[in-house]
Amino acid sequence: MGQRALDLDDPEALDDLFAEATRVVADTLDNAYCKVLDLDDDGEEALLRQGVGWDEGIVGSATVSAVEDDSQAAYTLATEEPVVVEDLATETRFGGPALLSDHGVRSGISTIVGPPESPWGILGTHDTEPADLADHDAAFVQSVANVLASAVVRARHRRERERRRNQLGALNSLNRVVREVSRAVVDRSSREEIERVTCERLAAADSYLFAWIGEADAASKEIRPRAAAGAEAYVEEVTVSVDPDDERGRGPAGRAYRTGTIQTTQHADADPRHEPWAAQAAAHGYRSAASIPIVHEGTVYGVLNVYSERERAFVDRERAVVAQLGEVVGHAIAALDRKRALLSDEVVELEFLVEDVFDSSVVTPSPDAIRFDHAVPLGDEAFVVFGTTTGAGVATLEELVESLPLYDRLTVRADGDRRRFELTVTGLPVLSAIAAHGGAIEEAVVEDGDYRLTVAISPSTDARVVIDAMRETYPAASLVRRQQVERTDDRVGATVAALTERQRAALAASYHAGYFSWPRDATAQEVADSLDIAAPTLHQHLRKGQRKVFAAVFGDG
Repeated sequence: MGQRALDLDDPEALDDLFAEATRVVADTLDNAYCKVLDLDDDGEEALLRQGVGWDEGIVGSATVSAVEDDSQAAYTLATEEPVVVEDLATETRFGGPALLSDHGVRSGISTIVGPPESPWGILGTHDTEPADLADHDAAFVQSVANVLASAVVRARHRRERERRRNQLGALNSLNRVVREVSRAVVDRSSREEIERVTCERLAAADSYLFAWIGEADAASKEIRPRAAAGAEAYVEEVTVSVDPDDERGRGPAGRAYRTGTIQTTQHADADPRHEPWAAQAAAHGYRSAASIPIVHEGTVYGVLNVYSERERAFVDRERAVVAQLGEVVGHAIAALDRKRALLSDEVVELEFLVEDVFDSSVVTPSPDAIRFDHAVPLGDEAFVVFGTTTGAGVATLEELVESLPLYDRLTVRADGDRRRFELTVTGLPVLSAIAAHGGAIEEAVVEDGDYRLTVAISPSTDARVVIDAMRETYPAASLVRRQQVERTDDRVGATVAALTERQRAALAASYHAGYFSWPRDATAQEVADSLDIAAPTLHQHLRKGQRKVFAAVFGDG
């Protein structure tokens, strides 16, 4: 048996070795039963993985507790030497589990398989008659357990080497997929094409079986498929939810949607949260799955689901790289939405009202209006908001910065009797939703304690996204007007659409800070500081952005 353990080159052959070991031990000691118990990852339960003599259906399904105080398995795991039981009927150290009593067991020997500090399981042999067991009997059982332990260690090492080799191959393949998707989505003219190409590239990779992208339906809370490759049959069979109270919402897709972070199932056949899809996992042959939120600037557009036949496929670098796909696709969809909004001849205006927007116990409402003219995204849900007010309004803004962590870094400049201000804000969902979908703030003003906000979005943008984000930011907000209006001149939209995000942010921040005024109200360094970039970087973005704007004004098209 020792030679067999040394020659073991296939981890799947472990069960054959265990089965032979239990037969040999039972025959040698003339016992009725022998078993190999496999301890679970939590160390709380042990599965009867292989054995001889037991009733039909017991092997591979029966379990015993490894933590109960009177459990023989728990006692064995806490003892470095073999545990010898000469008569279970008179045993005082522990009680016999139902597995033994149901089979009429009276005597036996049990010992740890593996080191006591990190055991793999237990080898036990039992008989139906009391026995006067000798030391050499216990030593024999221990020697077989040592053979099994060496085989387990070799199998684990081989399995780990195989896993790392597969993971390296998958990582190389995945990096190619990310590059291909990044190149492909640039030229796509619709969200549908972007999503289709992403799924097709993933499904074509050797490391993955299939992929699909879904979007949550607000009414049913179910994730509806938008694109799929290799997964058409799968998505027809499964139901996935974003509701945390629904068992179908506790899988990786539902968790990814709610948290905005990548979620994985590394062992689909053993993860209790994956139970609603156990039959589909077995039928379609996947062992692990990853759900990657498609997100940009805090807005979740959907969730990308990828499946692999490998266990623990989405860990370490592979997890980090596949997570990038969500950002790549999210950025592409957001850019497409912005371009469509800017080039559209028509826009939808949404006007909101929030009465008593300031908590008077925290902030003193200003008697004068506070106007918010423009919001420039900084990334990570942070924005620089530019606006105008009076000295009284500045006092209110200062109280906001002092009292609420959402507001930070207030800069104020005099402009005659008015005050121009820059205010950094973080974590306002409505700003993220407007920016992500190419919307524009037409008017935003706080007056007499009430906040009025008018937003313009493309007719193709789902207005519910902005409405829901507004109510998430301000639960008391009410939608007072919604209308579709026609633009009279599309040159501005076409020009802005040609700017990159950084060029647009640099031009907007410079304009609203008064950099283009004469004399200048803000220096390039001050504008750069508000955007958290270096002054030379700001100049680079300004020059390139200005050239595009001037080309639209003075050029031939």
